[in-house]
Amino acid sequence: MITFISGGARSGKSSLAEKLAVEVFESLKDGRLFYIATAAKNTGEEMADRIAIHKHDRGDIWETIEEPYYIDEAIDELPEGSVILIDCLTVWTSHLMFSENLSHTAILKRLESVLSIAEIRAFSLYIVSNDVNEGVPIHDSHVMRYISCLEALHKHIVIASDTVIETVCGTPIIWKKNGVLSPYVSLAEGEQI
Repeated sequence: MITFISGGARSGKSSLAEKLAVEVFESLKDGRLFYIATAAKNTGEEMADRIAIHKHDRGDIWETIEEPYYIDEAIDELPEGSVILIDCLTVWTSHLMFSENLSHTAILKRLESVLSIAEIRAFSLYIVSNDVNEGVPIHDSHVMRYISCLEALHKHIVIASDTVIETVCGTPIIWKKNGVLSPYVSLAEGEQI
């Protein structure tokens, strides 16, 4: 099962993803709950403080793995049937584009590997990402390339996901559930999900 949760900054997407993952974890008789943190480890005191607060708030039931680059390799080591939350795709994409200098195609291939491993290993996978393509466009070639890449990744995840949720002001809007699009979603003629 793959669930994709997106939203703007501070929209409640991570809290919702954590809540949903814990609910699935608690319904299992046997299993483990993992939090894949994509933030780089040494990004300053403010980020270190935020990470410490988030870890404390999540509690001891989570096993945290800090992996800013190789999510596919990290989850490939986890036991079958695990519940996994990846937070967040936005930061992971920026690491791959700007630190690793990976192309759009290479990043998509790495994402496809993550999704394939999740399916093969019967993971309950939750992926969190920011909606960054809303608002006034920034006319910078690097920013536009990043937004374009992230948008393509989002589209790919939406197709692969069983459930797609967008959070707005702390309110979840369900766009896809159990593989079925919401009746409020309309696609252009010939478009498919």
